[in-house]
Amino acid sequence: MKGKFKPFSTTLIGSLPRSKELLSLKESSNNYDKFKSLYSEKLLEETQKVVELQKDCGIDVLVSGELNRDNYMSYVAEMVDGIKLLSMNDLKEITTNLESFNKSLEEMDAADNTMNSPICYSKIDTTRRLNELEVHNFQKFIDRDYKVTLPSPYLLTRSMWLREITGKVYEGRKELGHDVVELLKNEIRHLVEEGVKIIQIDEPILSEVVFTNEKADNSFY
Repeated sequence: MKGKFKPFSTTLIGSLPRSKELLSLKESSNNYDKFKSLYSEKLLEETQKVVELQKDCGIDVLVSGELNRDNYMSYVAEMVDGIKLLSMNDLKEITTNLESFNKSLEEMDAADNTMNSPICYSKIDTTRRLNELEVHNFQKFIDRDYKVTLPSPYLLTRSMWLREITGKVYEGRKELGHDVVELLKNEIRHLVEEGVKIIQIDEPILSEVVFTNEKADNSFY
């Protein structure tokens, strides 16, 4: 935006480390309602800390740290009906093209069985918010320009597609992709209305997706 930001303005990619306490409370809150308020308080506290850290370091365009997300993409499973997280072992048991799927894991160095991936199992609700809580907490502590991050529609669609599950509700990845785009467009509209000036669309491995496994059906990416 011409005139809005100084030349060579600084910012961060988006995510920052979470404390062990926050991680533990996140897991507990997912399993027991009694921990939800404690997690919310801790999330707010650590969001303030990462904002103050950026200010102290002279960062111009602030980020929230994405502290409520397990990773930059899988968090959509917590926000959107029709998507759930499956472990790598779960996916391996379901997919019928295991060799190709394993190859995609090796190429992305994602063979860790503790990782989870968002999988679409029913028509997704394209009106659901993705970053509402994140922005709500973030805005309490900012006094300058800030940035909000979203996963890209291409990578999100490809990662959420598992033919044996998603193929029962969508004719193909193209149809799923249409709903994913609508979901992201809806979120972007809300973010703009809330005053967000920079929205970053994360696509960290697009070249690998396009050039290494272009004919794969089920894949980690």
